Amino acid sequence: VFQQLFIGSCMTNIGHFRAAGKLLQNNSQGALPTRLWVAPPTKMDAAQLTAEGYYSIYGTVGARTEMPGCSLCMGNQARVADKANVVSTSTRNFPNRLGKGADVFLASAELAAVASIMGKLPTPEEYLEAMSFVNTTADDTYRYLNFDELPDFIEAADTVNIAEDIKADLKNL
Repeated sequence: VFQQLFIGSCMTNIGHFRAAGKLLQNNSQGALPTRLWVAPPTKMDAAQLTAEGYYSIYGTVGARTEMPGCSLCMGNQARVADKANVVSTSTRNFPNRLGKGADVFLASAELAAVASIMGKLPTPEEYLEAMSFVNTTADDTYRYLNFDELPDFIEAADTVNIAEDIKADLKNL
């Protein structure tokens, strides 16, 4: 039985946050029986997930959305309850990293989302059944966030002045 779950880390791609959102939205129970923490790695990811409606889904099920960044993954910004059983997408699992005496099980964002709905790790069959919905939209769900295609980034990049000698050096690379 898991009390807390964490979806975040610099290695969790935006597509995994989308997939988790779709799994949570497809949850017929409404509010989660667990405490789910969500922390995208960057402000760009958070802005895109907000624009696509995923933050609304996280809020509807009662997830706690953290400021983009390390959050629980680093263990120095937020902490789970002492001795909690936790499913986490963190990249490392050091003793006491997420919380004092916490038992942490590393998983994908998709597995963490399913576990947050069930309050336990699903069987392989339960997981595959839940993922069948996500798999039908995999191309859209798992597309990358190409920051060089975002209007705000393009606009900001257009204002950067690069010295001519540096431009010449870059062309020779």
